[in-house]
Amino acid sequence: MTTSFPAKKEAGQLRVQNADEESKEAIRFPCIDRLEKRETALKVQHEEVQRNGESTRDELFLHVVSGYEVFEHKEDFVLSHGGKLPGFKVAYETWGELNANKDNAILLHTGLSASSHAKSHAKNKKAGWWEEFIGPGLAIDTNKYFVICTNVLGGCYGSTGPSSINPKTGKRYATRFPILTINDMIHAQFLLLDHLGINKLHASVGSSMGGMQSLAAACLYPERVALRFAQRQVLLSDPHFNRGEYYDGIVPHVGMKLARQISTITYRSGPEWEQRFGRRRQNIGSKPALCPDFMIESYIDHQSEKFCLNYDANSLLYISKAMDMFDITKSNTSRLEQQRKVAIEKEKKVQKEETVQGYELEANPDITTNSDFIKKEKGGAGEAHKITDWSLNTI
Repeated sequence: MTTSFPAKKEAGQLRVQNADEESKEAIRFPCIDRLEKRETALKVQHEEVQRNGESTRDELFLHVVSGYEVFEHKEDFVLSHGGKLPGFKVAYETWGELNANKDNAILLHTGLSASSHAKSHAKNKKAGWWEEFIGPGLAIDTNKYFVICTNVLGGCYGSTGPSSINPKTGKRYATRFPILTINDMIHAQFLLLDHLGINKLHASVGSSMGGMQSLAAACLYPERVALRFAQRQVLLSDPHFNRGEYYDGIVPHVGMKLARQISTITYRSGPEWEQRFGRRRQNIGSKPALCPDFMIESYIDHQSEKFCLNYDANSLLYISKAMDMFDITKSNTSRLEQQRKVAIEKEKKVQKEETVQGYELEANPDITTNSDFIKKEKGGAGEAHKITDWSLNTI
């Protein structure tokens, strides 16, 4: 009789533990919930646009930025790689006053995704992306200078780009939009300057991609110019991620590939990338492509292609998060160790409770709950709380 108890105890404990595991709530993914909510809203918005016949309106992002002026070049515009636009539009905004000699103009260049709205004004009072740098007495002093900022050619905030309607076809360019360069953006901007009657700039200013434009402007018109969180996000955005429950389906290979590409870029320094690849293309004589074209692009693509099916996506999420949270300071280490000790003690207490319940359920088949056991042993419920304390403390 005594020798059968351990086996029965283990079986009962196992049943309780399994029930406890089933009752535990899975980790939630509010970030994915937001993505799904946004997609639903976009579907509703799309249906409304179709019903109202607004799908052919040129500007799609007026809800992002408005209040700009538009310069329209109505002649064919040939680009650096041989493509051609049947004219184009450039959205721009200005601050300050152009003097009589028209020689106090500053051309402000944007980064990759910025609009022309660098500073608030009467037509758009929303703060601009360089609000604190442009204005009377500020770094770019509008008491002295006439400041111009454009949305680059190829953009989507009022200037002609892939989302614009091709006047030749009546449809959006999409990927039929020709390949363009920083130089093409500058040529378009200087046509705007011609339109404004500005022959020479006081300065050409920009950061990030804007810095590239500024250098290009000085080179093309010298006489007229005196980087782990992202890895996780692209992985979570993969539709096959399925909140981490992808093992019985298609793995999130696209998200894994993109995550690897992001990480590969950070694994080596800028000078090493430059020395190893520079700006060399795979095939100098071929036409530019949107898929991997430069040798560095090909290398990053190859490395990520090898990786995406050779590592678990959830492991990447958890381990990369652990890396981001790493903090070896004394205060943080003490806090984490204390949390761990509390969790260990809590787990010991839970195990004791489960052991009592499992043992008595197996030893007394007619008992369905721990309270029934207490009543049977004492013949009533009057001292149930005392028996409960005794049972847990002496097993």
